[in-house]
Amino acid sequence: MKVKHIVSFFSAMLTTFCLDAQEMNPLDDGRKIRIPVVFHVIYGNEIENIDDRLILEELKDLNLDFSKRNDMTLLDQEFSHLVGNPNIDFYLLDTLFKEGRTNGIRHIVSSIAKMEDQLLIDPKNCLNVIISDHGNSSNILGDRVNLNYKDIGAHQRGFTHETGHWLGLYHIFGPIKNTSWWRVMFGNNDDEIADTPEQKGATAVCYKISEKCPCPPKDIDIYYKGHKTMYNNFMDYNPCRCMFSIGQSIKMRNNIISEKRSLFDKSIN
Repeated sequence: MKVKHIVSFFSAMLTTFCLDAQEMNPLDDGRKIRIPVVFHVIYGNEIENIDDRLILEELKDLNLDFSKRNDMTLLDQEFSHLVGNPNIDFYLLDTLFKEGRTNGIRHIVSSIAKMEDQLLIDPKNCLNVIISDHGNSSNILGDRVNLNYKDIGAHQRGFTHETGHWLGLYHIFGPIKNTSWWRVMFGNNDDEIADTPEQKGATAVCYKISEKCPCPPKDIDIYYKGHKTMYNNFMDYNPCRCMFSIGQSIKMRNNIISEKRSLFDKSIN
């Protein structure tokens, strides 16, 4: 790896290290980590059988977000010095499932689909994405990401958010559910990342800017305990999402090295 790349990477990561309790794994030399992706489209009708082009758009957004190359015109300048670069590249698995289709994307009629667990391909070393008529979800360091077919190609950053969970990130407001009852009774403001401010619950559960869901959000929604919350963070819910913090970026890379080591070892620049 070229020296200037190493210097650039460490400079970006260490800019606010004094504010950030996340310590980089000593093995991390700043290399771009490459992760294969396989999409499983499970459909019951042709509307659910989405076009591969929409999936490729979603993958493009994911790569922009995980390399700090996405549009940040909505970024609050108060957080500009905390923007991290995970430096992760996702690419389609080099496997053709059906002649005339795209490598890494399989289409399965729901009536003949096996159980989802049986569809997964090497989940420790490959990001498996299930696209069907269900909600978006992913467990922390889980074996898959679930996306609703209606959200594919909508540029709402749901894929980025769920992949953050897949790589070990909590919501920015902590490992809690998002209903108002959970916020009041069991609100946990700690996502275990030092450079993301405390926050009680999601900023706003909406993904398109509108009169009812503006960007930036109303002050009543973005201030907590006297400080501004990091409403631009991908691990929040609102249409302003455009960044991972430096601490979040370090944590995801550390998790790859500790939990998915072969992906790091194979990513030699």
